Amino acid sequence: MTQSRKQPAGRSHNPLGIAPPTGSIHSYAARIAEAVDETWHNDHGHGDWQVPVSVVATLALIAPPPDKRDRAAAQVAALDNDVFTHLMRAQWGQFVNARPDLITPAWPLVSVWDGENAITGPTVRAAQRVAKAALQRGLWHLSAEPELRCSLDLLGHVLTTLRGRKAATAHSAFYTAPGVADAMAHMLGAPEEGTQMHEPTAGTGGMLRALAQAMRHHGRDPATVTWAAVDVDPLAIACLAANALLWGLGPRVLLGVGDILTDDWIAAAEAQRRHTLDLAGHIRRDKAMLQALDRLTRGDAA
Repeated sequence: MTQSRKQPAGRSHNPLGIAPPTGSIHSYAARIAEAVDETWHNDHGHGDWQVPVSVVATLALIAPPPDKRDRAAAQVAALDNDVFTHLMRAQWGQFVNARPDLITPAWPLVSVWDGENAITGPTVRAAQRVAKAALQRGLWHLSAEPELRCSLDLLGHVLTTLRGRKAATAHSAFYTAPGVADAMAHMLGAPEEGTQMHEPTAGTGGMLRALAQAMRHHGRDPATVTWAAVDVDPLAIACLAANALLWGLGPRVLLGVGDILTDDWIAAAEAQRRHTLDLAGHIRRDKAMLQALDRLTRGDAA
C-alpha cells in the first residue's frame, strides 16, 4: 500500500512483527502449525485439540484485504476474552448460516464456542494465545490469499502436528502429504464437471484439495462436482467441513463419520443433511415471521 506521509512515532502497520511467507507454502504452514502446537501445549497441556484447530479454522475463514491484514491481526491479538469469544462465535454463526448442510460434520469445531461444552476461563485464554501465535506467524498471508489457500491443507498440518506421530497413529489417522496427493491427482486425472468423487478415507481432505486444484488447472469448476467423503475421525471430518469452504468445493459436499467396511455412511449422512436443512429452513421461516411481526407492531405503534 502506498503511504502518502510518514507514520507517527510508535505507530506501525505491522505491530506483531509478522514476516511474509518465505520458502514453500507447505514449510510456512508447518511453521504456523508448530507455533500453534507449542503455544497450546505450553498454555493448556495435552489433548482438547478441537480448541486450537477451531481457532485456526475460524481465523482462516476470515480474509482481510492485503493492506489491512497485519493491523487486523494485531487487533485480534489484543482482544479481551469476552470479545475474542464473541468474534469466534460470530464467525461460526456465519459459517452455519452459509452452509447449514455442513453443521453436523463441523460440530466438533463449532461446539467449542457454542453449546453445553463451550470453553470458558483459562481455556479461552489459551485459545486466544493460539490465535496470536498463528497470526504472528503469518496465518493470513496464507489463508487470505485464494490461490495459496487452495494449494495447501493448513488444518491438516495443524491437526497432525498437535497430535504428533504416535497420537495420530493411535487414532488411526494417516494424512497424505501434499506432494503425494498432487502427484496422485495428476495420475488419476482431473475430474470432469458434474461427476461424483468418493473418498473413503478422507482425513482432512488433502486428496479432494489436490483433485479440485487439478480441475482448476484444466479450466474446470470444482463446485460442479459432488464430493462425498468419510473418515472414522470426527475431528478430521470437521476440518474437512471447514476446508470445503476454504477450497471452494461448492454446494455438493457430503461428509460422514464412519467405517466404510461396516457402516452405510452415505445413507446416514444424507439423512442427517436432510434433517439439518429442514431444521434450518424452519428456523429461517420462524425468524422471518418474527421480524415481520415486529415491523408490523412497530408500524402500528407509530
